[in-house]
Amino acid sequence: MTLAERIDPLARPRMRAREFDGIPVIEAALPGPFRALFTTRLGGESQGVFASLNLSPRSEDDPVAVERNRARVGSLTSCRLVSPAQAHGLRVVGAAEYVQEEPDSPCDGLTLHLEIDKGLAAILLYADCVPLVLCGEVDMAVAHAGWRGILGGIVEQAARALMGMAGTAVIGPSIGPCCFTVGDDVAAAFAGRFGPEVVLHPTEGDGLPRVDLWAATARALREVGISPGQIVNPRICTACNTDLFYSYRVEGPATGRHGCLGWVASS
Repeated sequence: MTLAERIDPLARPRMRAREFDGIPVIEAALPGPFRALFTTRLGGESQGVFASLNLSPRSEDDPVAVERNRARVGSLTSCRLVSPAQAHGLRVVGAAEYVQEEPDSPCDGLTLHLEIDKGLAAILLYADCVPLVLCGEVDMAVAHAGWRGILGGIVEQAARALMGMAGTAVIGPSIGPCCFTVGDDVAAAFAGRFGPEVVLHPTEGDGLPRVDLWAATARALREVGISPGQIVNPRICTACNTDLFYSYRVEGPATGRHGCLGWVASS
C-alpha cells in the first residue's frame, strides 16, 4: 500500500500524501498561513537500522547523515528549525523563547505565533509517541505526546500555551490501539482518567491490555473545547508500518526518529 492509501478515508479530505524533492510526507490542511507536515523514515541518507530519513541528532546514527537529513527537511519550510530536547514532560513554550534558552532545555511542545515566531519552524521527533498539532486564530502548537505526557496533561498544556483558543487538532502517525500493550497499572490509570473505553482487554489467554492513545488524546482535545469534527487522525500505526515509520516498540532503542514540522508560511 502507498502512503496515501494508508491514511484513514475519514481523514483524507484534510490530510494528503505528498513528495517534495524525494521526501514523502503527510501534509495536514490547516487554516490560514499555518502549515504542518509529518515525515516518514524515507528519503534520507542514513544507513542500516537508521535508514533513511532519521532526524534525531541524539541517536547513535552518523551525525553527518542526520545533519543532512535535517537540512533537507528544513528546506521544505524555508525557516530555521527549532528542535527542543524532548523529555516526555509537559513543558510547552514559544519557539522564539526556546531559541533564547540554554541548549538542551527540556521541552515537549513549541508554539508558533503569526508575528512573534516568524521565520522559525518547530520540529519534534517521534518513534511511536503521538505527534500533536493544535491550531488557533493567531498561533499553533506542536507537541510530543507520549503515554506519560498524555496522562500528565500535555494536551491541556499545549492548549493553554496558545494565545487564542484552539479550533483544530491533528493527531499524527503513532502507535495504535492494535499494538500499544501496557501493564495493568498503566491501563488502570488511563481508564481512570479517560474512561474504560480507551482500554482494550485481552479476550483470551494471558495477553496484556492495550491502550488507545488516539482515543485518550481525542478525549483530552474535546475537554479543551475542540469539537470532534475538528480532530483529524490518519490512524496510521507506526508499529504496524515500519516500512514507512520508525517504531521504538518494534525496533528497540537503536532506531531513528521521524518528525512533525509546524510553521507559519510567509505571505
